[in-house]
Amino acid sequence: MPSFDALLDHLAARGPAAFAGASASARGTSRIITSERLDRYTPYSMHPLSPAAAEEAATPTVSPQAAEAPDYAAGHKAGLTEGFRRGFEAGAAHARAEHAEHERRSGAQLADRIASLTEDFRRRLETIERSAADEVVELSLEVARHALRATLAVRPETIVPVVQEALACVFDESVRLHLHLNPMDEALVREELGPRLAQSNCEIVTDASISAGGCRIETPRAEIDATVETRWRRTLAALGHGGDDRP
Repeated sequence: MPSFDALLDHLAARGPAAFAGASASARGTSRIITSERLDRYTPYSMHPLSPAAAEEAATPTVSPQAAEAPDYAAGHKAGLTEGFRRGFEAGAAHARAEHAEHERRSGAQLADRIASLTEDFRRRLETIERSAADEVVELSLEVARHALRATLAVRPETIVPVVQEALACVFDESVRLHLHLNPMDEALVREELGPRLAQSNCEIVTDASISAGGCRIETPRAEIDATVETRWRRTLAALGHGGDDRP
């Protein structure tokens, strides 16, 4: 639509009469000027406004210069803080993993060391036990030797049950027997077992090679060794021990 000043210029060009009419119209009259009476005019086209266009038209346009400038210092500080936080968390996680691995390796090494010490202690203990057992056996045997010697010296009558046990091993009493004794035991055996020896057809033979406290019976078919040395050797065998067979 033409502006008010443009209309005034148009009326002024038409003369005083037109200007008077326009002045009256400007004072609030309802006079209408038809298009036939206007020699020139510029049509104005009204376009419908969409809601978005209306909202855009209603929104004041802000120039880029008026927009707030970005705060680069705050962004830099925020970036450093976030980077530090992430780096700290990553470092802490790595340190925890390294510590756990170190603890695992240390625990494994300690377990291996304990197992090695335990095995070494077990072997040493077994060695000590075997050594102690051997020493105990040797001590026991030494005590037994002394006890046997003392018994034979103090109680020579112990030869009597030895001879009786040897005679009991003879199954055929009809054969002639020869009882070998130490000369120190002959008189005692004759005194204690004379009648039985005569009944068993047994002849005493003094033999200095037979240690006191022992005897040997010979028959045509067998020999019964009840000497002190043989009895001692059997005792050692029963104990699982070898070595010197002399008591």
